[in-house]
Amino acid sequence: MVEKGKLVKVSYDGYVEGKLFDTTNEELAKKEGIYNPAVVYGPVAIFAGEGQILPGLDEVILEMDVGEEREVVLPPEKAFGKRDPSKIKLVPISEFKKRGIQPIKGLTVYIDNIPGKIVSVNSGRVLVDFNHELAGKEVKYRIKIEEVVENKEDIVKEIVKMYVPRLTDVNVTIENETVKIELPEFAPFIPNIERFKMAIANEILKRLEDVDKVAFIETFERKKENMEKTE
Repeated sequence: MVEKGKLVKVSYDGYVEGKLFDTTNEELAKKEGIYNPAVVYGPVAIFAGEGQILPGLDEVILEMDVGEEREVVLPPEKAFGKRDPSKIKLVPISEFKKRGIQPIKGLTVYIDNIPGKIVSVNSGRVLVDFNHELAGKEVKYRIKIEEVVENKEDIVKEIVKMYVPRLTDVNVTIENETVKIELPEFAPFIPNIERFKMAIANEILKRLEDVDKVAFIETFERKKENMEKTE
């Protein structure tokens, strides 16, 4: 069975009321009409048993072996939670005007970084439901443990992808208790990259006990076409 705290890569398909709503399989997402070009598909890495996935899935992963596949049905309390009436709130329409948002029924909005769906708009007040859209629903998952990541360099690469999915192919070296991560040239243009670098470094130091330092290396090369123009 998978040991708690181990880094595992899992694939999964999630269904609610017989319909696919989440998957790591790009082809299946396209087939079922839920493909999102902003999503990086493929097995995802998580630290088993540490709350990085739905509670019910976190529990079952600790009962599984590498290569094993299971189908599990999760009640609301082990999935997206029960519906909480206190999370349905009246928000003054002025709050939306401040943000330049025209409140429309069914629109998903963010208030204080919390997503909610507009239920109704009436008399200058907007009723917003901040419950997860699948709160109160039973969900079914097919989940498979693809591998346990043991190699330290690979662990670092997966941690980088956890925080910045676009960084799928960074070069990592570990020597003299220091992790060196070579970032691509476009990295400085990723929103909040400095905050992500801090989070990545903290996660690496937490997970790799024999590492004392994390260094990010940014290299900018002269483009070949520019060199040709100067010749």
